Amino acid sequence: MLAEVCGRLRRKLPGKIWLEAGPFTLEISVPFTLVEELPPVEERLCLPVCLWVQEGVPELYGFRDQASRETFLLLASVTGVGPRLALNLLAFFRPEELEKAVASEDLEALSRVPGIGPRRAERLCVELRGKLGLKRKPRAEAPLLRQALEVLKNLGFPATEAEEVLHRLYTGQEDLQELLRKALREFSPA
Repeated sequence: MLAEVCGRLRRKLPGKIWLEAGPFTLEISVPFTLVEELPPVEERLCLPVCLWVQEGVPELYGFRDQASRETFLLLASVTGVGPRLALNLLAFFRPEELEKAVASEDLEALSRVPGIGPRRAERLCVELRGKLGLKRKPRAEAPLLRQALEVLKNLGFPATEAEEVLHRLYTGQEDLQELLRKALREFSPA
C-alpha cells in the first residue's frame, strides 16, 4: 500500500493537487484547506497518501501529516462516512480537534461540515468514541433516566443506543411516559 509520495507539485486547486512523481503525474484529492499550506507550484513536496479503491476505481488521497492519514482511515471505516466525507471532516478539523469534538459531543461543530447533519454527527460521536477509546462524557444520572433505560432494554433496544437517545432527549421536564414516547419515536423508522 502507498504511504507517502514525493515529487514536484505541478498544479493545485481547492481539494485537488497534481504531483509529478518520476514518470507519472498523480492526481491526489486533499482536504481543501490543505492546499493553502502547500508550497508553490514547481516546488518539491512529500505527502502522506492513502490509495482507496472503490468499485474498482483507484483514488489517491493526500494529507498534511501521518496523524491526519490515520484519522482518515479511521473515519472512512465508519458506516456511512466513506473517503469523501472523511476528507471533508479533515478540512474542518485537525485530528486532535476532531477527537476533542467527539469527546465533548460537540454536535454543532460537527454539523458545520458539509454532508453532516445533526443525526450523522451524533452517530459519528457514538461510533468514533468507541474506536478512539474515549469514554462517554459524564452526566448526572436522574432516576427517571435509569427507569426509562430499563424499559427500553426490556423492549429489546441496545443499551448503548438507548442510553444515548435518552440522554439527548431528556430535558428534566418530562415524566416517564413522555420520555419513553420521545425515545420510541427516535427508534421508529422515519
